[in-house]
Amino acid sequence: MSDKITLLYNVQNEVTVLPNKFIDEYMIKADGEYVKIYLLILRLQGMGLPVDVDHLADHLELTRKDVLRALSYWEKAGLLQASEPSVPEKTASAASTGTQKGASSQQGTLSPTITSVPEKTTLSPTDVENSMKDTDLERTIYMAETYIGRPFSTSELNSFCYINDQLHFSSDLMEYLIEYCVSRGKKSVRYIESVAINWYQQGITSVQEAKEQSTLYSQNVFPIMKAFGISNRDPGSAELDYIKKWNSLGLGTDIIIEACSRTLLATHQASFPYANKILEDWKRLGVRSTSDIKHLDDKHRSSNAASPTSASSAGYAQGQPRKGMTGTAARKNTSNTSANQFHNFEQRTYDYSDLESRLLDKTRR
Repeated sequence: MSDKITLLYNVQNEVTVLPNKFIDEYMIKADGEYVKIYLLILRLQGMGLPVDVDHLADHLELTRKDVLRALSYWEKAGLLQASEPSVPEKTASAASTGTQKGASSQQGTLSPTITSVPEKTTLSPTDVENSMKDTDLERTIYMAETYIGRPFSTSELNSFCYINDQLHFSSDLMEYLIEYCVSRGKKSVRYIESVAINWYQQGITSVQEAKEQSTLYSQNVFPIMKAFGISNRDPGSAELDYIKKWNSLGLGTDIIIEACSRTLLATHQASFPYANKILEDWKRLGVRSTSDIKHLDDKHRSSNAASPTSASSAGYAQGQPRKGMTGTAARKNTSNTSANQFHNFEQRTYDYSDLESRLLDKTRR
């Protein structure tokens, strides 16, 4: 055996240290999702990576509001300090477990929007049972357990109490909420709670309003997200603002999906700002159907073939496709630009056989 021994797996670099005080005093009272968010912050900080709300939400498949509520909870507990930088992104850092409560208040508030949603209180098992006993909520939860196929934990029952008592959902609205989420293949109680909060923020108080909202998502929002290759989450607030703006332009969903497809071809990512520029251009040019888009493409190809230099005057950036161009047209435009830009002079000619013989003679010498 060799005297030199090397570990093939460095355990030290794969460990996140969690203080026992957190487990003994804080974890028991906290919501399960709050604990997950805190642990992920510790993990990211241990790797020296930045921590921001959007990253936490995407990694844990939660909404931005979920993360903000968790950060607010840990900030009040004195275990976290949240800063308010000059840019809209919020950052957070996990404090030591011995941090004095109130120290984080000097850093400012997380976001004014979190005050619009009632803060969720964690009920004891006895309080949960008393809140449900002999009420419509008890029947609704039985229905939910039947749909999802398992009994709920105390933490999950607490979520239903929150929706019923603090978000003031009627039994009919809560039943539709459960049916809606399960029909989409989402059986997580945390997801159900997130949808409930979203409806609360939009002022939805009846089943009819919820159906209208879900119809809008089914016919418009979800197809657009799918066109961008996004199927594992709902749109963020900024993304939803773009979709609402596109609807206000009066453009059909098929036109918006075409813009999304061209965005992916041009940028190789789901860039809502890029798609927005395409759609604004199409609106300005009077596009009302996909046939209008085809007409614009044909018109551009014809003018570009007749006069290659007209691409710049027509609004094309050199080497990049104009908003709304197909990938093929973009490549043609790039090649034409290169040909005209660098070949307006007499080309040099070389005798490659002569050059090769000279090189061989030089090598022999």
